[in-house]
Amino acid sequence: MIEFLNVGRPQLIGNPFGPVINSGIKKKPVTSAYLNKNGFAHDEVADHDNHGGEERAVCFYPFEHYSGWNALAGQELKIPAFGENITLSGYTEDTVYVGDIYQIGDAAVQITQSRIPCAKVDIANRIRGFFELFIRTGKTGYFGKVVKEGQVEDQSAITLIERPSHTVSIRELHHLFFHDRQNTKEIERVLSIEALAGDMRNRLRKLIK
Repeated sequence: MIEFLNVGRPQLIGNPFGPVINSGIKKKPVTSAYLNKNGFAHDEVADHDNHGGEERAVCFYPFEHYSGWNALAGQELKIPAFGENITLSGYTEDTVYVGDIYQIGDAAVQITQSRIPCAKVDIANRIRGFFELFIRTGKTGYFGKVVKEGQVEDQSAITLIERPSHTVSIRELHHLFFHDRQNTKEIERVLSIEALAGDMRNRLRKLIK
């Protein structure tokens, strides 16, 4: 289920570890938003090389992970602490697969890749360590592309309507990319998954070259 539906435009963010940055990671919960092929209305990214695009139109983050991050931070983080569009429960990286199609309100979204974290998760929360732990634990969240546009409410149900037979879980994909980079056989298998986002596909190809 959706816990929070979040949108926001890029803004300058104070950086306790360096220069001020321009980022779309600071979003705010809303009750309703229209989802089109490029993402939610009134939601944008600043870094188009590493974020956004049709194959990364929606960013999901599991609500279940927040208790652990709150303990690390020593406070209750303000959701969405990690810039996700949809904070959801019941769909962690272990149970979501590349190519899954989910009905979300009037829209439908296909999962395309695991999220590749960057240091902005530290900067936005003013805490060092999230970035490294995202990579170490695989609690990164994931991206999807819009296969059917439509209105999404913060109370909309999320329903799996299709899963391909040839796929990989988000957890497994993250592990392969960050922790099992010499596994050429598995990389080649994952590269054959039709729904895999082009960005991740290119990154994996570089590993076997």
